[in-house]
Amino acid sequence: MAKLTGIFGVLALICAVIDLLHGPHNGDAHRMLIHIPEFIFFFGFLCLLEIWAFRIIIREVNANRWLVVTVFAFFSCLLGLIFFGLAGGSFHGDGGPIAVSFLLLYAIGAIVLPISLIAFVVVAISNKRKGIPILDHK
Repeated sequence: MAKLTGIFGVLALICAVIDLLHGPHNGDAHRMLIHIPEFIFFFGFLCLLEIWAFRIIIREVNANRWLVVTVFAFFSCLLGLIFFGLAGGSFHGDGGPIAVSFLLLYAIGAIVLPISLIAFVVVAISNKRKGIPILDHK
């Protein structure tokens, strides 16, 4: 998992450097050939990084998985929106593929957050009835 994450990160960095070397305001057709792989590699890198972090947290912390997913979704929403703004906040231009990747991370977090919160409440009520501590890993 670490190697694949690193490969996607390096490929995204190479595409970003090529995009910057190509020139900021050259509106030719080559830009799409640079922006599409840049978006794919960077979004893949972000997704793999989040999955990797989730697996490490689950292994290290004895907590309810739904609670961890809820916290991850909340921080994905928060950081995705902040980094979208910091990356330029637009769908076009040099920061476009990176900004869109962060916006998609926000959108995924916004979809997962209410689902995981409801699942956590259901599991917590079920655990409470069985006499199992609410926050323990099941």
